[in-house]
Formats: sequence, C-alpha cells, structure tokens
Amino acid sequence: SPDSAMNEQVQLIEEALRRARGASLGALPLDIAVSRPYGDSTVTLRTQLPAKGGSQTAPQSSGLSAAVVADHAAAQAEAGDKAGVKRTMTSMSFFEGGRHPNAGVERRDTGASYGEEGTVAALMTEIERLKRKALSRGVNLTSPQEDVPAEDVAMLKQVFMLADTSGDGLIGYEELKNLHYVLGEPLTDEETTTAFKAMDINKSGSITFDDFLAWYTLAHSTSGMLSKKGQAYTLRFKKIMSHFEGQFDVKNLTTMISGQPKSLEFRVQFHYNDRGQLKQISPWHDIPLYTTDGHLHLITEIPKFSRAKFEIATGEEFNPIKQDTKNGKLREYKYGDMLFNYGAFPQTWEDPNHMSPDTGFKGDNDPIDACEIGVARLRTGSVTKVKVLGVLGMIDDGETDWKVICINVDDVMAPRLNDIGDVEREMPGIIDVMREWLRMYKTVDGKPENMFALEERAMNRDYALGVIQETHQFWKSLTQGGRTTV
Repeated sequence: SPDSAMNEQVQLIEEALRRARGASLGALPLDIAVSRPYGDSTVTLRTQLPAKGGSQTAPQSSGLSAAVVADHAAAQAEAGDKAGVKRTMTSMSFFEGGRHPNAGVERRDTGASYGEEGTVAALMTEIERLKRKALSRGVNLTSPQEDVPAEDVAMLKQVFMLADTSGDGLIGYEELKNLHYVLGEPLTDEETTTAFKAMDINKSGSITFDDFLAWYTLAHSTSGMLSKKGQAYTLRFKKIMSHFEGQFDVKNLTTMISGQPKSLEFRVQFHYNDRGQLKQISPWHDIPLYTTDGHLHLITEIPKFSRAKFEIATGEEFNPIKQDTKNGKLREYKYGDMLFNYGAFPQTWEDPNHMSPDTGFKGDNDPIDACEIGVARLRTGSVTKVKVLGVLGMIDDGETDWKVICINVDDVMAPRLNDIGDVEREMPGIIDVMREWLRMYKTVDGKPENMFALEERAMNRDYALGVIQETHQFWKSLTQGGRTTV
C-alpha cells in the first residue's frame, strides 16, 4: 500500500544514514529524497549534503506538479563556516503546479565527514524537518490517508487570521486560546499550554500558520504521531469544522414585539438578516455562544432596576422572550428591583438529568443564567458581548441554577475587571449584595431562602468558563436529535 511503501522508504533512508557512520564516501554527496503520490501528482522532498571536501551540489526536484525544499533553522543559517547546511525555501506550495526555476538549495561544506555521529544525527534531523515542512502544507508524508483536505486548510487559515489580531502572521499564547473560543471549543489553561508548546518548536513565543497546520496535521493522525492529548484535540477540530461556516454579526439582528406589553400574549421575537433575507431565528439556538474574539454573547431578559420577570420561552417555537406566569398571572419580583442586568447565554442548557458534583443537585432545565454588572441598563432582547468574571452556584428549589457574573466589554469598568478577584477589589460589596438578593427574593411569597453551593463562594473566571462549556455540551446533546423546545 502507499502507506507501507512510504514508511519503508523512510526506514531505508534512516538505515542508510546509520551505515554511513563508518563509511568513507570521499567527496560523494549524500542525497536524501522522500516522496509519495499526492492526488494525481507526486510530492518529493529532497535534500543533499556534500561529504567533507565535496563540491556543492544543488538537489533537483524531478518533473513534479509540486515541490518543497525544507528551510534550516535561522540560527544555523546565520552562523559561520561551521554552520552546516543553509537552505533557501522554494516559493512553490503543494497546491501550485510546475517547477520553480529557483527551487534549489544553497549549501556550505559541513567540514565534517559522515563518520562523525553528530553529522548523522543532523541528517536524521533533516528528514524530520522535511516531513514537518510537508505537514505545514497539510500533507502527512508517512500516512497518505491522513492528509488535511485543501478545503479544510483554507478553513483553518481563515480561523487563524481571525486570531491574528495584529495582522503580522503570528499569534501568541492568549491568541491561541482565543482562537479556540472562536471555534466554539475553548481549552483549559493546561490544554492551551500543551498545544502551544507542541506548535512553538523554535521557542519564540509565537507561532505561524505553518506551525499551527503542522500541529493540526499530526493531531489529525490516527497512527499515534502525537500523544493522547493531541488525539483529543483532533476530535474537537472535527466538530469545529462541521459547523464553523460563517460569522454571526449582531448588526444583522433585529427584535420585533408582538402582543401588548404587560399581557400574556407579549413576545419579543428575533430575526436575522441573512444575505438580504430576514429570517426568524431562535435566540437560544441560533445565536452563537462564543464571539469571534473570545468573549460570549449575553441575551438580556430583565433589565436592571426593573421587576417584570422576562425569560426565554424554551417551550415555544423559535423560543421568543415572554413574561413568566404563575397560575395564569404575570410574574414580577416583589422583593424589589433587579439590581443588575439579568439574562442567559445562548446554546447552553442545564441538564435536568445531570447531577452536578459541585452542587449535589441536577440542572434546572433552562439556559444558564448570567448577571451583568456594568453601568448601562440593557434592554430586553438585546444581545451584548460580555466578559466572564466568575460564577455563583445557586440552588433553587432543589435544582442547580448557576449564576454567571459578567460585564459588558464596552463598559467603563471592563478594562479593570478580568477575574472575580478584580470585582472584589474594584467594586467591593457587589457580589455580597447580588448573593443576598438572589437568596432572599422568593421569601416575600412565603418560600424558603435559596441556597448556595461551594461554601457560597463566587468562583473564578476559569471555573465559570468550565461550567459554561459543560452546559454548552449539554445543549449540543439536547439538539443533536432536532429538539428545539423543552
């Protein structure tokens, strides 16, 4: 098979290098070529190193529709006469046809014979460098069944450009983390660190798209080229590319009112301008949870300083916002005005069949709630980009009812608030007031106080993001079979 033939070829090259340790090759250059069929063409990567005293001979790429010559490390390329091999990469890519007239390699004499173990090790490194260069084009030379399709390469390139906010073709650790939020599959700090180390092979603190794609091609492999962690990333990317097709733009979103205010028929309907066609959408299912820059979308239900208990109608078609009822009557908060903007995150669901190990209770069958603590009063039905700061684990009537603490990214306080500790420092007392309001608001109707898990602590940003992502997964499970109401 092409796969076994490719592996056999690499093994033969490696064996030849080992035998070369004790051989006297005089001035004969050693030629290394790795090739295999790729679609209707053949991909060949070829490098050459002259023996001590040998003349400089540029490698040749046979009549192929694509050719690649690996570049050497920059530090080695800029070193003196003992630097070894200096390379100039062809401008050809795997997706361009023909021969490039300058597809050669500039070389210096290594000053060493093949009998020296260090040179053999360097040549072995060259093979790996050639294979990595192929990986950076989405081609897995050792396993032709594990190439990345060209259309997926284009998709990944588009996603990478979103993360590259500076436009210099490089992203750092935080941008990589944001990239995963863009893709709808956020990583923990530990996962991001592992992935970044795997990509940043030069330890420069930044990665190129080639680094990213080479890592992805390896992660896409099923032949154990990466750790189990890398294989887990592969599953995430497969999910990502199945749904990441376009960007949601809140500017194209409009809300329409039906029914009279303060009536049982009152509804806030959501519509989206999709390429000139206005379509009714579900705020719960059709608005993405994550924004393109790593934040989240908040759907406001109850504006601050108001009492009408509006909520997403999870049991109705298109899930409009309505005022909650009890015994046929509209509900309001008798305890007092809401002290913060209150809403929910789209594409989340607190699964009533899942027992939370941290609260000891099952979910409340609703999207996860959020309390926005900014200065501005947000209107019912508005969709706002928010920064997650923390979460309270409230227990309401024997059900887990998470309350995420967040802030509008455009709020005057947003630059100073990045985690729950910042809230305590910059806005002292606000979390205590929020907790007590949530604890007591039902008592005016003769009901018991709400409780709080986790020793009543407001947990930090990372914990909150983990809870949100868990409810996002519950929502995916809910909607896989086509369910849109509960």
